[in-house]
Amino acid sequence: MSTPLARAQAKLREIEQELGKYPDFQLYLIAKADKDRARMERLLMAIPAFALWCKLRDSVVLATASPL
Repeated sequence: MSTPLARAQAKLREIEQELGKYPDFQLYLIAKADKDRARMERLLMAIPAFALWCKLRDSVVLATASPL
């Protein structure tokens, strides 16, 4: 894991495994409707690891997105 992106992806997977213990997180992952995901996201923000997971997920997505 030499690059910051690789470290962030590894940490993201680690946090996701930890969050997998929460049934609400599992429901969040399978929710399709934006309204449902937004509602669940507000509830899950009470879990500190979820907030970190969201930030890391967004960072990884931005880093791996292809330029226009």
